[in-house]
Amino acid sequence: MKMAKANPADLDMALELAYALESISSRHGATMPETIAKPQGGEDDTEPFSVEDSENCRRVCEYLIRLAPSASLFRVVMGMTVLLDPTNKVVDPTASTLEHHPDTLAALAAMAKSASDGRE
Repeated sequence: MKMAKANPADLDMALELAYALESISSRHGATMPETIAKPQGGEDDTEPFSVEDSENCRRVCEYLIRLAPSASLFRVVMGMTVLLDPTNKVVDPTASTLEHHPDTLAALAAMAKSASDGRE
């Protein structure tokens, strides 16, 4: 399966969205996304977020609605889906981290051996 690669704007938007969702749903004190947070008293103070506060919810919804069309979240998510698809043999399906597929590693090792033997 082929899929268009996410461009830098897609990745930036996906990261900003992920950060915003983490901010408003944090178990350790939900805060407004940094981009739309109103300045608080101290340097490290963050504006709290409450789902019970209609003003907070309106601001977050407006922010997310403006953010969504700025790039393609679909390209980011589908790109990772294609990358992780075991039939594509891009990453090791048994690893819990992003690692080269064993077939790729074997091919690279064979190429290196061939090159060192003088047979490219």
